[in-house]
Amino acid sequence: MEIKSLLHSSIEDALTAMNEGFQDYSVEIQMTADTFIQTLASKKLSPEYSFVVYDGAKPVGIILNSIQPIDGKLTAYNGGTAVHPDYRGRGVGRELIQMSEDLFKEKKVEVSTLEAISDNKGAIRLYEKYGYVVYDRLSTMRMMFEKSGGAPYTVKLVSLYDWMELGVIKEPVPWQNKIAFVDRREIYAIKDEGDTLGYVVLNQQSKHTLTLFQLQAIDGKASYDLLLSSVEQHFSGYRVVAFNVPHKHPVYEVYKSRAPQQMIEQVWMKK
Repeated sequence: MEIKSLLHSSIEDALTAMNEGFQDYSVEIQMTADTFIQTLASKKLSPEYSFVVYDGAKPVGIILNSIQPIDGKLTAYNGGTAVHPDYRGRGVGRELIQMSEDLFKEKKVEVSTLEAISDNKGAIRLYEKYGYVVYDRLSTMRMMFEKSGGAPYTVKLVSLYDWMELGVIKEPVPWQNKIAFVDRREIYAIKDEGDTLGYVVLNQQSKHTLTLFQLQAIDGKASYDLLLSSVEQHFSGYRVVAFNVPHKHPVYEVYKSRAPQQMIEQVWMKK
């Protein structure tokens, strides 16, 4: 078998490795060439730091990586690892991770992070062998924002510059949920008159459908229940997916109080 940089592989080979590697995945992940390229761009995944495994001319595995400054540290993140079902248990995943780890060491990466489906025990054990530990669990949940009578705070669309003016130093969420990585993001400040109490990061896929990536209180100024109630009132009648909600974050219990449908659970791993 041979490992090549994604820089030296075709888009067709990368797409084959992704789609065939994820063909029996518990979450449907099948891409076209356009969506694959869009994912690389929106998630800032780097062909230079990503690899494809070949058996002869056949692409049988892929790992997508990037290295970016995140929260003040040079951080490597894994945007997806896929191995063809016929090649699992033959060291393909291990070789992809080893190649990545060698690269991260060369680039003097300070933090490495990834997510894995909670029931993918084999992958989790493999990552643990390379020093990753489970930092938290992440739930993706589906719910409806019901119409209700009034909300304590106003919700206002703001610019990225306005958000930066809030002085947020760290975003306590996985890399995919951070503002820099959310495609078609919208940022809303949650206000009590002139005082900004929190913010929410989301995108809208279609009419009355949205995905929540972050709901954050600023300096503990307001409870998460009141913040969510205000967002719920602003977007009443919307179908909502709360994506990758960390269980350690106080907003997780507030989301659960809305009796959501659990879609998927992942582990958030770091080293």
